[in-house]
Amino acid sequence: MSDNKSKAPKARKELKVPTAYPPYVNLLPPEVGQKKQAARARGRAIFVAIVAIGVVILASVGMNLYALQRYLALENARSLTQALITQQGEYNDVRVADQMVKSATTAQIFALSTEVSVDDIITALGNKIPDSAAGIISYSFETATPLQSFGVGVSVLEPERIAQFAMEISFSSVAEADKWLRSTTDVTGVIDGTLVSAENEGDGSFTVNVIIYIDETALVHRFDGFETDAEAEADEAEAEPTPTPAPTETAEPTSTPEPTEEATEEGSGS
Repeated sequence: MSDNKSKAPKARKELKVPTAYPPYVNLLPPEVGQKKQAARARGRAIFVAIVAIGVVILASVGMNLYALQRYLALENARSLTQALITQQGEYNDVRVADQMVKSATTAQIFALSTEVSVDDIITALGNKIPDSAAGIISYSFETATPLQSFGVGVSVLEPERIAQFAMEISFSSVAEADKWLRSTTDVTGVIDGTLVSAENEGDGSFTVNVIIYIDETALVHRFDGFETDAEAEADEAEAEPTPTPAPTETAEPTSTPEPTEEATEEGSGS
């Protein structure tokens, strides 16, 4: 009995290997798997291409819409400009006349802003010539320009020379001419003078060429402060302050009368 127990076969122990998935064996040829992968890649490429084409189409539509909007705005602006030009053409004659008046007024003011009374100065200079001299033979008048100036006076403190007289005068002697030249500064507007030349005529007289310089005090100033009526009215309108409306008074709320004791008792009694 004991021998039978000793010779009995031992029980076999099974070794269990844990697996996450059941065993799987792919018996298909590898070409089948490669075809599936290629098909998936082809599908992804087609999807990306479709998305890109859609984006391009949307962008193109947006650009066309924006261009159409800008074109319509440009056409509206052109039509408005054309309408304004047409309306202005109706008053073209008035605009031209107004421009001519303004140009003439501006030119007159500019031309006469440096106006000098030549006759008054020549008369005053002639009155200082002595009786022994023959008098003024000829003269010419010239004003300064931005391109031509007559320089500064004898002193830097003296006013600027704005015009000059080139005069030819007959004197009995050079001393008499020099004395007259020194006295010319007493005439209003004359700043100084220069003796250019003196020529003996042989009969005891001398023909003297002098230059008399004029400053700003000789100006007539006829158009100083000139201003058109429209500009004056506009300035007056701007100068006048606009009246500020006075604030209206707000009515104070009336107080509600408090009930008296008699009214309270009557109300409770009723």
